[in-house]
Amino acid sequence: MPADHFDQLYQQKLISADEAIKTLARDTKLITFGCYCGTPPRLTQAFCEAAAAGYFSSTPDVYLLRSRKEIVDQFSNVEVLKQIKLLCPFLGGSFRQLADHAKELRQTHPDLIIPHYLPEHFSLYAQGVFSRHGKPNVHLFQVSPMDEHGYFSFGVDGSMSIPLAFEAGQIIVEVNQNMPRTFGSGLVHISQVSALIEHNSDLMVLPKKPTSPEDHKIGEFVAELVPDHACIQLGIGGVPNEVGKRLKTKSDLGIHTEMLGDTLFELIQAGNVSNRYKQLNVGHTVFNIALFSNPDYYAYLDNNPTMACHPAHYVNNPHIIAQNDRMVSVNSFVEIDLFGQVASESINWRQISGSGGQLDFVRGAFRSKEGIAVLAAHSTAKNGSISKIVPRLQNIVTTPRNDVSYVATEYGCTNLFGMSTSERAHALIELAAPQFRDELREEAKSLTIY
Repeated sequence: MPADHFDQLYQQKLISADEAIKTLARDTKLITFGCYCGTPPRLTQAFCEAAAAGYFSSTPDVYLLRSRKEIVDQFSNVEVLKQIKLLCPFLGGSFRQLADHAKELRQTHPDLIIPHYLPEHFSLYAQGVFSRHGKPNVHLFQVSPMDEHGYFSFGVDGSMSIPLAFEAGQIIVEVNQNMPRTFGSGLVHISQVSALIEHNSDLMVLPKKPTSPEDHKIGEFVAELVPDHACIQLGIGGVPNEVGKRLKTKSDLGIHTEMLGDTLFELIQAGNVSNRYKQLNVGHTVFNIALFSNPDYYAYLDNNPTMACHPAHYVNNPHIIAQNDRMVSVNSFVEIDLFGQVASESINWRQISGSGGQLDFVRGAFRSKEGIAVLAAHSTAKNGSISKIVPRLQNIVTTPRNDVSYVATEYGCTNLFGMSTSERAHALIELAAPQFRDELREEAKSLTIY
């Protein structure tokens, strides 16, 4: 079809944000949003205003993964929280604040609905939505401008938006000139879009945090494990940043990661990444979310054929991850016990984040030919007053002990795979801060594992 036909369709479907929300049925049951940079700020504002005004005749379930604080804060209005049930599979700081705020409000507004956490692996999140509810009534998300063929790109949010959008009864998009056009499987045609709005806003950026001496040391231990031609997954934070800095001596690395952040981007810019030696997606950096602290980094992704954004059910699938040789996964933890069980998402049973893709990548990397999965953290918390290596876990298990292999702290790195329970306890105590080792040995003896 000629390009002017697509332009006509575009103009026919272009409406205001308030009008777009009013296209939803009043008895809508399930509404899903894009996450991170994919959350549409203007549509979210219009949705919350409509909900607060009592637009919906029922109480819709609303799925929102993660987003910037000013967007999450839109849901803090007491009238919004009375009208919707907000569901989230990853509790970042903004969502924790929202949940705490809702609990306080409920003391005077008993009909208010507290946001719910959903414990699911990132690779199975969309499947969890479908199994609970079926298809979404509508998916709202942010996209790049339409091209001459009538396609919008999902940009840097392929994670959940791709599967949710294509199963939704309605697709409503917010077109943002700042959203880069990425390659991969995240494309939606104007003919599939129910309504669209135009709203240009800056993409979400993360604050850049300084690294610590402990991060430096852990980075050294982990980087020593990474060979040339490895395929990398790194999270975000001090330890991954320091690992990345030390990979600038490596050559022909590949990237297959959930989150594409500053560290991996800087390896690409430095020429350490070629993706030549991958077994899947050769020549392509594969990710499902991109999130940077430097807003200029997003421009590099625009129309770059080497950057492939795919959904989480592909990128985080352990069977897919395992097909790339020399897969190296580096993730963090909150606490590990002497049996090797790892907690990464809660403190004193309070949810502080989510399982995300940790177990997906631990299992995938472990099954990769010559692959390794590293779980890394400082040995202590609260200025050295609390040990992160404990006799028995006092938190929710994120990675079971049977899946744990490499563990790193600033005191070293060890591979638990193949060790007996007693050998694990001995090895983990050596990774603990010296002031806690004697106490841990006594606890291990009382547990008859030392």
